[in-house]
Amino acid sequence: MNLQIPKLEQNRESQLPPLILVPTRFEMRIIESGFRKSGIPALFECIGVGPGAVWRWAQSKKTKSASDSPAGRIVILAGLAGSLDPTLTVASVRSAEMIIGAGAEYCRPSPSFCPPLRSNLTTVIASVDKPCADQSSKRRLRDQTGAGMVDMESAAFASLATQRGWNWGVLRAVSDDHTTDIPPWIAGLVRINGSLDIASLATALISRPNRIAKLAAIGASARDALRNLSLELSAILSKLDRPERTLIFGGTFDPPHRRHAQMVLEAAKFLECDRVVIIPARQSPLRDGVAAATIEHRLAMATLAFSEIPDVVIDPREVNRSGESFTVDTLREIARECGASRENLILLIGADQALQFDLWKEWREIDHVLATIAIVPRPPLAARQLAAQLEEKFSRLGEDGERWEKSVLPFESVDLSATEIRSRLRSGQNIGDLVSPAVEEWIREHGLYA
Repeated sequence: MNLQIPKLEQNRESQLPPLILVPTRFEMRIIESGFRKSGIPALFECIGVGPGAVWRWAQSKKTKSASDSPAGRIVILAGLAGSLDPTLTVASVRSAEMIIGAGAEYCRPSPSFCPPLRSNLTTVIASVDKPCADQSSKRRLRDQTGAGMVDMESAAFASLATQRGWNWGVLRAVSDDHTTDIPPWIAGLVRINGSLDIASLATALISRPNRIAKLAAIGASARDALRNLSLELSAILSKLDRPERTLIFGGTFDPPHRRHAQMVLEAAKFLECDRVVIIPARQSPLRDGVAAATIEHRLAMATLAFSEIPDVVIDPREVNRSGESFTVDTLREIARECGASRENLILLIGADQALQFDLWKEWREIDHVLATIAIVPRPPLAARQLAAQLEEKFSRLGEDGERWEKSVLPFESVDLSATEIRSRLRSGQNIGDLVSPAVEEWIREHGLYA
């Protein structure tokens, strides 16, 4: 999973475990139980329900973690929320990309906050002063804020976290979708301190035994949602303990194929990379002739082709060089700039490049020192066939053939033919299945390859 996680140097220095704040004891018990399986150290605390609970927790003399949490500590608010977005179904998990305060029946202007800590699956969370639990209220809140989820603690927590300078985030799981009405009697079962009111529960069920089935169904959905939240929380925090991992993918992109972006996205997810760097080449040393499109057009098309990949950077350093582009020089520069080790700098190449990798300038320096190689299969070779050929080839060269064999990603073998794109354009054929709409529009607007 790809996560947008900042470098948290202060937290590493302080050696404090992440602090996870949860509104109710029911939520905390399930989240903590699932999270403990990850083996990641963390401190969990129940803070209570509603915006006032956050401030009461922060000011409580009994809570050392509130006063002992310096700037830079990782603090995450986690728990259940209602869905306002029809696409967010029960048990969906999202981190907050923005928190919007929505008080006084959603009309009072309140500050908004953007947390520094989040995953790739994000939504806007509206934080209200009182429960928003019926369809009409959810619809109105969605219309007024554009938010995807609703809770009661996030705005107060975001304000506190910002004041304290924490590296903070909000992680919520959907307990009720946009069409579900939560009866008031269920909301009344939880005390303000986050504990279950046993007397109210007994009264509610004894007076109306038919409520038992409703409560059981809601409880089962909540447990599923919280288990999913535990997994996502583990994934986020596990990535904080390792350096940022960068995927490097270069090419002439003359023009970029639709499959290029899909392949890079799949590889970044499979290899758990935090960012992607796309490097258009001025001139490939192993490719005959010059590119059909100018550097400016190829750079623009690469920007359009990869724009939907999270945390992507289009790096122009090779097109700004004169003459041939050598990957070894580029990798040295990137490794020096970001302090990346070989394990955290991943070079993504295709099958044809892998099979002639021994022709690359200082290829052993690349393989042994600078980067980890990841290889995408391409017709006519399937992944297993390519792996076998690489094992044989590099074993003959005195290298670790088994490691090269394992460098092949278990992806479907798909052709990436810029030649076919140019050929179709010259003959007036459709290219919509080969390039993205934005790239096709650029090509036709500028009359490229005709």
